[in-house]
Amino acid sequence: MIEATSRFYLATGESLLDASRDRIVALVFLRHFGCTFTRKILRQLRELQAECAEHGARLVLVHMLQGGDEKSYLRSDDVDRIADPDCELYKAFGLGKGGFRELLGPVVWVRGLLSVFSGCGVGHLAGDGRQMPGTFLLRNGEIIAARPARNASELPDIDGIFQDLPASATNA
Repeated sequence: MIEATSRFYLATGESLLDASRDRIVALVFLRHFGCTFTRKILRQLRELQAECAEHGARLVLVHMLQGGDEKSYLRSDDVDRIADPDCELYKAFGLGKGGFRELLGPVVWVRGLLSVFSGCGVGHLAGDGRQMPGTFLLRNGEIIAARPARNASELPDIDGIFQDLPASATNA
């Protein structure tokens, strides 16, 4: 994992490995930017950042566009992010492509309709439509907690993933 985290850089120019040395990094892998669930995550970005700050962590988003193309979706430059258009980092973290059930199952449809009707909408495909999302906690380039999504509609649960950690992991 150290090798993978040393090869990927945040938009600031800092490697993911270096970013995870100062404090825990909450790494949120997004689906494509047109996905209603990604749009919901972006609407809740301030809350996610606040939850990370409460745990002394740094939020970093991973997306599938070329570096810089994500700016029109984020609406702010103060979001730490990593461009991974070839999904290499997704693969390194074990996030694969979803099948029919993960992408279009009944749970996804119900949550998708709720998301659309709550104002998140659906946009054009901006990334790999089959790529699955997930949330991970990193410390010193190593995964200390993982929550790969079971389906496309599963959103990041920052408080939940921190509750999964043994107390010693936050101080390592």
